[in-house]
Amino acid sequence: MAFARRRRRHEGVLELTPLIDVIFLLLIFFMVSTSFVVNREITIKLPESTSAASESKDQQLIMLVDAAGGFLIAGNLYRDTSVEALAEVLRGQLGGQTADRVSIRLDVDEATDYRFVIKAMDVCRAAGISDVRLNTRGKN
Repeated sequence: MAFARRRRRHEGVLELTPLIDVIFLLLIFFMVSTSFVVNREITIKLPESTSAASESKDQQLIMLVDAAGGFLIAGNLYRDTSVEALAEVLRGQLGGQTADRVSIRLDVDEATDYRFVIKAMDVCRAAGISDVRLNTRGKN
């Protein structure tokens, strides 16, 4: 007597709960690890010049000086900071390059006191940067 074997068919069930948990954890991870860019630009109005030349796009540092004497270096605003502290920030921006091969562009507001321009130049000198360029806008 031949017994017929019953074959059970197991249907695969896709469990969505672990998948949803993993996606939720990834979402939390990316939300926590993402740094949101805070735009810390300062508004300056460059002085006009008839001899304004187009600036080369060489590797150079940029320092902005606003009318109140605030210094913006690499997106960070420094107010009432000593020359040596600002020079240390510039040395940190050099990133292993020698200071004699780096140029810096000063974007100074046209209403800035002359003493802040001198302070910016002193900062560059203290950091060892000798190639200092003042940025202007051309007359239209």
